[in-house]
Amino acid sequence: MKDAISLVLSAISVAISAYTFWLVQFNRGRLMMTRPTYLSLKRDPGPNWPKLFMRTCLYSTGAKGMAVENLYLFVHQTLDRRFVFDYWGHTDSGQLTIGSGLYVGPTGIANDHHFNFRSNPDEFLPEPGDYRIEVFATVAGKKPIKISELEFVIDNHQSAELIQIPSNRQLDLVWDATQEKYIGEVRALLR
Repeated sequence: MKDAISLVLSAISVAISAYTFWLVQFNRGRLMMTRPTYLSLKRDPGPNWPKLFMRTCLYSTGAKGMAVENLYLFVHQTLDRRFVFDYWGHTDSGQLTIGSGLYVGPTGIANDHHFNFRSNPDEFLPEPGDYRIEVFATVAGKKPIKISELEFVIDNHQSAELIQIPSNRQLDLVWDATQEKYIGEVRALLR
């Protein structure tokens, strides 16, 4: 009887060890993103590119982590218009750098992420209505995947303030956990 119990416990131990080995060595996991508490929509000085800024944490569900080659956004406006914000930068030791080759491990990495719309800046106007942002990531050696989707509303008053020329205003969107939505406020840019 003791031999049978020892044999069963040994078999269970080997199965657990094999599963742990698989998790650590072969399971790459998925790239995930936390919901940003803060978003900002503004225009960059100089080229006047529309910019969407967010602070968020990227993390991997796998033990080994992964290298992110690129992040980009699809910004959808109410009238089925889609804009690609594909010029990505992030903070690295407090300095803004062009995004590429960001290592994301299982403990995550929190950065400020900056996304610019590089086409004609006059094409993207912050019109009133519902907005949906899809966040896509390209992990080294893989096809792009959607890692998050965010929604917010720009009202008539906010839109009127943001469209002014020269644009010295930004829309700050803060996540309200009790209402489960982003609340926007327009404020003057600090230059």
